[in-house]
Amino acid sequence: MKNFFKNQTAVAILFGALIIALGIIGYALINKDSNSGSGSKKDVLDSIMNGDKIFQGADFKDKEYILGNSKNDVTVVVYSDFECPFCKMLHENAILQLQEKYSTDSKDISKAKIGIVYRHFAQSYHEKAPMETNAALCSRELYGQNVYANFIDRLYNLNPVDGTFDLATLPDITEYAVKLAKEKNQSVKKDFDKSEFTKCLSSETYNSEFLENMQDAVIAGLEGTPYSVITYKDGNDQTIIAKVSGAKDASYYEKIIDKLLSIK
Repeated sequence: MKNFFKNQTAVAILFGALIIALGIIGYALINKDSNSGSGSKKDVLDSIMNGDKIFQGADFKDKEYILGNSKNDVTVVVYSDFECPFCKMLHENAILQLQEKYSTDSKDISKAKIGIVYRHFAQSYHEKAPMETNAALCSRELYGQNVYANFIDRLYNLNPVDGTFDLATLPDITEYAVKLAKEKNQSVKKDFDKSEFTKCLSSETYNSEFLENMQDAVIAGLEGTPYSVITYKDGNDQTIIAKVSGAKDASYYEKIIDKLLSIK
């Protein structure tokens, strides 16, 4: 695990040095016609600034989604740090509401009007964040997408984000996430096995994916966490509609998302 933390810190410092300030919001929704009804793709995209930039980050994988899947036209990509207070605020004041509003099947989070991709960027000065990230990825790979979403919700709910979180409780959070998925009649890959999870947690199995997430965030324009990108799928490309820095509330996202969903 020592190498894990050293690698995380080195990469975080490296990419942090490469980040160029792009402004609080790179691209934002134009206020005019914000309450208008549906329209053609051209009409809607013409009302949004800089809607012609192509997302250069890694392709979205279905297992990364905490809502929806890669077939969704509208996607919110979230880059977050489990020890970041504003990341917790974003999750509780925006992401949870978006999950509830745009879900179409409580038993299957892959069925939704939009997609939400959750990626990780643990800051180098948050020493517990790498282990928490590894736990999230272990929960996803061992038990599936539904457990991954439940794990993220539970960790943010219990974590005071002040550096005092007890890492020894990560297996308990995962067990809870598995149990909750079953109670919701959601699919789960397998029953929770503490020894299996602990083995995954103590390994560096997902170190490379975590580092890829960090590099991806820099390419996507991250200047600090939380950071998110709203994209619209146009053919094989993901067009960047908005870049959002900080803990905006749900209504900020909904204004943009609803306009994109109105495209005929």
